[in-house]
Amino acid sequence: MSKIWSKEENSLEFALYGTAVGAGTLFLPIQLGSAGAVVLLITALVAWPLTYWPHRALSQFILSAKVAPGVGITGAVNHYYGKKVGNLITGLYFLAFFVVVLIYAVAITNSLAEQLARHMSITAGVRALLSLAVVLVLNLIFLMGRHITIKVMGFLVFPLIACFLFLSIYLIGDWQPEHLTSQMQLNAHTLHQVWISIPVMVFAFSHTPIISTFAIDQQEKYGEQAMGKCKKIMKVAYTIICASVLFFVVSCLLAIPATYIESARDEGVTILSALSMMPGSPAWLAVTGIVVAVVAMSKSFLGPTSG
Repeated sequence: MSKIWSKEENSLEFALYGTAVGAGTLFLPIQLGSAGAVVLLITALVAWPLTYWPHRALSQFILSAKVAPGVGITGAVNHYYGKKVGNLITGLYFLAFFVVVLIYAVAITNSLAEQLARHMSITAGVRALLSLAVVLVLNLIFLMGRHITIKVMGFLVFPLIACFLFLSIYLIGDWQPEHLTSQMQLNAHTLHQVWISIPVMVFAFSHTPIISTFAIDQQEKYGEQAMGKCKKIMKVAYTIICASVLFFVVSCLLAIPATYIESARDEGVTILSALSMMPGSPAWLAVTGIVVAVVAMSKSFLGPTSG
């Protein structure tokens, strides 16, 4: 049985899931819900190809480079484009994800501070210590090595999967098909919404930074067979990613009226906030939102850092 699917492959699959499904996923129902049912259908059809093929191509890009083992994407870029252009691309790559890392670190601190403020007074000193603690803990995980980082991300994914699955099933009792069937128009506005919704979907599923670490790990273990192993793990991981996230999105859109989704979009909050806005929503949704946000953003922080 281990020859078909090993424990190691299972761990890597969950690590990919953990870095792909994060904070961006919580905003995906907001964008697709305000765009309409036709946009949701089109996005669902292209979700798997636009997740699998670009990340597979990036793995091939890294593994095909004739560089020393373990160098990763920076060495591959230098190999293909030369040192000067390679350093420029690497610098831009670093800046792009450095900004993302800073945003997630600040967002985690804000989420924790918001929760602590309900139980104690948050002064500037307490907030500074909280920020320091967040950065130290996340970077300590990273400094423990690539394998530990992958294991931690694989572990963090379980509560997130459980939360998405629980919420998706919990909302089934409130499904109202007219929330989607009333938005079946196909016109110029729909095409515009497709144009702006697909990038949101791509960003929600993107986990480019971890691909370098993932490809190197497979190369060190399997050599010339690494690409085959990457494709095998990616196909399973992305099928689970697309199926679970799209089920979550559809369940939210069938249960939440468009007015609440539009309010959440205008306020720039997640779909969990839209759920908590609804009359009669349980109090635990507010706490769940904090926990899910912290877990999702922690994974999103570790992904670019380890990449």
